[in-house]
Amino acid sequence: MLQFKKYSAKNSSYRLAIELLSSLELSTTLHQAQREKAFIEDIAKRVQKSNTVLYLLQTHTKNLGFIALSVSSIGDFPSLQIDYLFVNHSLRGKHLEILENLKTSTYLIEFAIELAKEIQALAGLRYVVLLPDNHKLQETYQNIGFLPLPKQDWLYIKLS
Repeated sequence: MLQFKKYSAKNSSYRLAIELLSSLELSTTLHQAQREKAFIEDIAKRVQKSNTVLYLLQTHTKNLGFIALSVSSIGDFPSLQIDYLFVNHSLRGKHLEILENLKTSTYLIEFAIELAKEIQALAGLRYVVLLPDNHKLQETYQNIGFLPLPKQDWLYIKLS
């Protein structure tokens, strides 16, 4: 069974980072694993202290990854911002039958877009935005449909 577990300032504990780090598979290279650990610790703090919400994607036996979201704006237009997206190391780049043969990252982004459309009906969101960590990720997100913002490193998808 596939489900999302939602963490926000209302229901997360000070142990959120420890819980996430103990249940997720970081990269096998030391440098990248340290970067991922630092990002996860930072996101856990933001979830506890701000309006960032984290959605952990789980099966009944395993955590697949998570997406952390917050509301921001592009100019005067409210946007749903993807603060961080994490996929277990062993699942990166793999299409999973349980996810309708999508990659975990694509599934999480589609979840964020659908959530943004629900919020759009209530609050007038216009975009889903993110700031890729590196050039390779920028290309990956552009292949999914994100477009570059002029003169910025941010990418966006306009909600219909």
